[in-house]
Amino acid sequence: MRIALFAALILCWTVGPASAANGWWTFERNTNLNSTLSWKWTYPPSPVEYTRSWRGGSGTAMDECEIGRGWLPSGWYAQKGHWDHYEGSKVKGRVWWIQDKTCRDGSTRRTELFIHSEETSSNGQSCSSAYDDPFCWERESDYYSNGCIKLARPSPVASFPNDLGAAHTTFHDYGGKAAHGAYDTADANELYVYS
Repeated sequence: MRIALFAALILCWTVGPASAANGWWTFERNTNLNSTLSWKWTYPPSPVEYTRSWRGGSGTAMDECEIGRGWLPSGWYAQKGHWDHYEGSKVKGRVWWIQDKTCRDGSTRRTELFIHSEETSSNGQSCSSAYDDPFCWERESDYYSNGCIKLARPSPVASFPNDLGAAHTTFHDYGGKAAHGAYDTADANELYVYS
């Protein structure tokens, strides 16, 4: 009994409370339809890294300088905000807003960049037609985006994993900023996109 209690105390001491975690995103570009978004975190001062990952899509072309088509440019990004019920015209629901980025050509500026899915501002689905609804996750091609990072979610018409929900929970449980809305500081919870 004492050994089990001692082991549990050691585990709690080495892992630490979630509020003490320091987290950040990484994105490994593989293809537009199948790349990897990860949330990584540590419990300072320990250097041990923990990771959870999900399949993510980005862009419809692999040229990061193509506005509205290319995948997310490589490099570091500041996270500018996070919402649970975002009400944009093209992006809604649970979203993370990341900074604008100049791509590798040094002059083309990519703007309106998010981590998001296809859902309504109330975190639901609007699956009303036989075609591709912009706020309903129906098919593999929904991983395509206008250059953002997109995660799958289940819908009434397709059985995809709830990667958006898992990423959202992991973000809040392991070092993500608790506040919602636009952030006052642009250096909170950064994202690194690998080339």
